[in-house]
Amino acid sequence: MADEKPPQPAPAEEAKWWIDRGPVKEREKSEALGRGIIEKWTYELLKDYKQEQAVRNVVDINPRTLKDLAHAPLGWNYASLGVGAYPPDRLAKIKNSLALPADARALLIDAGYSVRLLITGEPVGARLLDVNFTEGPSLDFWVNNEMIEERLFPNLEVTLKNLRAHLADYLTPPKLD
Repeated sequence: MADEKPPQPAPAEEAKWWIDRGPVKEREKSEALGRGIIEKWTYELLKDYKQEQAVRNVVDINPRTLKDLAHAPLGWNYASLGVGAYPPDRLAKIKNSLALPADARALLIDAGYSVRLLITGEPVGARLLDVNFTEGPSLDFWVNNEMIEERLFPNLEVTLKNLRAHLADYLTPPKLD
């Protein structure tokens, strides 16, 4: 008994049943996954999910958004996804808490339960802050389409305090000596 090894957790790939990379015929054989109503619905929804295409779609979102943002006026811009409205007082708090540099554009994308904030200077997209205001806000900082920094924050207030203190640093390229 002392020589027995405790059971090992399944490798991450096995746990990701919704990312099925096998041929379609093999995927259809795995009908055993769905026994209940929710399981069957989820399986049907995701059985033809193509991870590679989804990754391409996600990766393509920022360039398409930045292309549109390049034509937007300097300052604050707003877009709604039409799935509700982020609380107006919290939206105002975000805008009022951040003084944008003169050459910056900001786009608030309202998803109802959350808002995504993109801030970029000139040239558009060269330096990009991508902040998601959810229950646990996050910040991604990109330079020339390469992620440089990723941070998580405990709440809206801490996120805004950090952004106020460092916004200009994020958007201003370092000076070459």
